[in-house]
Amino acid sequence: MMIRTLLLFLIAGNFVLRASDPIPASYSGASATVAQPHVTAELIPESTLVTAGKPFDIILHLHMDAGWHTYWINPGDAGLATSIKWTLPDGFTAGPIQWPTPEKHNMGPLVTYGYDGDVYLLTTITPPKSEQSQNIKITARASWLVCQEECIPGKADLSLNLFYWNDWEGRVALNFNSNDKPADNSDLFNAARARLPVSNTRWEVKASYATTSLNGGKVSVEQIWIGLTNKPNSPDKAKAPGHLRFFPEQGNVLSTQEDKSDTGFFPGGIFSVTLQQNGERPSELSGVFVSDQPLIGNAKAVYLSEFPVAAEVSAAGPATATGETAPPSGTGTPAAAATPEVPAAQPWLLAVLGAAFVGGLILNLMPCVLPVLSLKVFSLMRHAGDDPRGAWKQGAAFTAGVVISFWALAGLLLALRAAGNQLGWGFQMQSPGFVLGLIFLFFLLGLNLFGVFELGASLVGLDAKATSHASGLTSSFLNGALATLAATPCTAPFMGSALGFAAQQPAFISMLIFTFLAFGMATPYLLLTMFPGALRFVPKPGAWMEAFKQFMGFLLMATVIFLLSVFGALVGEGRVFWLLGALLLAGIAAWIYGRWISFDKPLNQRWLPFLFMLVFLGAALKLGIYLAMAPVERAARNGVADGEGYQPWSQPAVDTALAQGQPVFVDFTAAWCLSCKVNERVALETEAVRKAFADKNVALFKADWTHSDPDISNALRHYNRDGVPLYLLYSPKQKDAPQVLPAVLTPGIVLDALNRL
Repeated sequence: MMIRTLLLFLIAGNFVLRASDPIPASYSGASATVAQPHVTAELIPESTLVTAGKPFDIILHLHMDAGWHTYWINPGDAGLATSIKWTLPDGFTAGPIQWPTPEKHNMGPLVTYGYDGDVYLLTTITPPKSEQSQNIKITARASWLVCQEECIPGKADLSLNLFYWNDWEGRVALNFNSNDKPADNSDLFNAARARLPVSNTRWEVKASYATTSLNGGKVSVEQIWIGLTNKPNSPDKAKAPGHLRFFPEQGNVLSTQEDKSDTGFFPGGIFSVTLQQNGERPSELSGVFVSDQPLIGNAKAVYLSEFPVAAEVSAAGPATATGETAPPSGTGTPAAAATPEVPAAQPWLLAVLGAAFVGGLILNLMPCVLPVLSLKVFSLMRHAGDDPRGAWKQGAAFTAGVVISFWALAGLLLALRAAGNQLGWGFQMQSPGFVLGLIFLFFLLGLNLFGVFELGASLVGLDAKATSHASGLTSSFLNGALATLAATPCTAPFMGSALGFAAQQPAFISMLIFTFLAFGMATPYLLLTMFPGALRFVPKPGAWMEAFKQFMGFLLMATVIFLLSVFGALVGEGRVFWLLGALLLAGIAAWIYGRWISFDKPLNQRWLPFLFMLVFLGAALKLGIYLAMAPVERAARNGVADGEGYQPWSQPAVDTALAQGQPVFVDFTAAWCLSCKVNERVALETEAVRKAFADKNVALFKADWTHSDPDISNALRHYNRDGVPLYLLYSPKQKDAPQVLPAVLTPGIVLDALNRL
């Protein structure tokens, strides 16, 4: 665990009994005290006498110098929990540490959970049921981290000598004048147990993840809603819980910066806790609720063990006077508040569906989609007068190909996510095998457009007449599927936020959003087939169309070059040379097919060329598959810094730069993201933008999602994105609220954002 530099020391949480206040007692039978920098440690038994089969407790007592502290099981933003490694006689077992109620420490921009002064950590030891006639030696290696403005790791080897009752009585009998007395530290242990949170006997707990709209819907915040209701017949039912704070045992889940549960709630109501940025989302939580009022009996701290947290929902309730979103009225538990039929959520769903549709429209203008769509429009121009009334069938088939392909990709994505994979839009481009398939497909389609071979121009839609016959409809359907595959490396404006929202919704809502995205992409061609009269505004068919077809072939070859660079980024640049050799073999196979395999020739003249074609094509595919499947030694993501002043992204590195007063720019990108590459060329790598970054001393980070990376996936999801590109510009003055730049950049957009720092 990376230990951040701690900046300030300020104790918080004074409204609860402090676990670190010293407990006056004489520690008879204790181990020798071990002194380490700013900490002394000792083991203390409740008694030095042991009964066979009867568990007993031992305390690890740590005393810290003034201003220094150690950590709870969840240390918060920084630190390391104290640990104990036991060495016990045969048959003895040790339970987990019983943690006192922690204290909250504000350390400048960081918040940690732990103890200062004195802390007493109990552990239960269980002896075997049969006595052993020997001394009982218990040894513990205690390890801790003690911090003030700096942090110092420490450890101590501690040991205790205990006796079985019968063994001790025998020693006394043999030594008539023995003054040995069994140690009795029961007062100390009773006081230490009073510092532990009590077990939950009063509260029923329900919780769910939620994306909540604040400030009139301008800001979305990811939260956990927790509802506490009194159990039936609870004797404490009439007591108000007061102002609460929740300390989760699991780290990297809840934000330590915004303790919204500290505002309190009414019995039976709901309060919310903000999620940690880029944090985890376990299905269960455990932790300690602390109040300024008794929660159970006289206890102000209650331990809740493994209460379930329901899957994430999106809810938008009426804004309160403070600008926060209140839970929808009439709901008594998070589960009720989480229903997808909340009326206030419907306008947001409509807005997201609209954004998905517009994003699909704009996707047609992306460089990865435009060549494929142009081929389909080219076909429509070529046969515009053949069957005007049947042209809409071709548009419907093309639309069906797009929609069904989007459904297939979305279904696979949702299934993989349900299996625990951190994936987003374009996830298949992280697979060398998938990229290899696209390379071969577009390369052969380009050769087809050049006239090297004719496999039936309907394969790419060039001869798919606007009629209802089966081959034309099949061609249009396959073109829709091809356009969808070509779209996977790109993310259009509006599309990123829509997909990010889809990733957080139930499967039905997610599929609905993907459907609107698909319809948006298919709409231009569908409208042209429904209203073919619009084609009168384009040039009439003629000889120029052959040149246009060949030009489209060059665009496909440009796509191949781009995909080759993606393949190199996935498996290593050294393999691109061998893949070019595989494409050469595939090109020879296509040439043999076009030159000598004509179906109007007799079979005895075709079989030998056909055999040679299969040999070359098989060799090409075998070499390509080997290159894609062979293991690759990838450099670690935290390796050598990228060019143009960028360094590999990690959230701790960003936090460090911000703590040093530097603005931060983060480029979430991937080698297969063509939209990202265009933004780099036209905006981020321009002289004006680079100079502005340097003048403002901006720390530049690149989050490379070429390969699957759960940390980057979580960061994208935090900003409601399901793919790249994503651009964040942080100001040291607003570390938790970066500017989110558009998916399509210009130098002016970047410079304007820099001027707002």
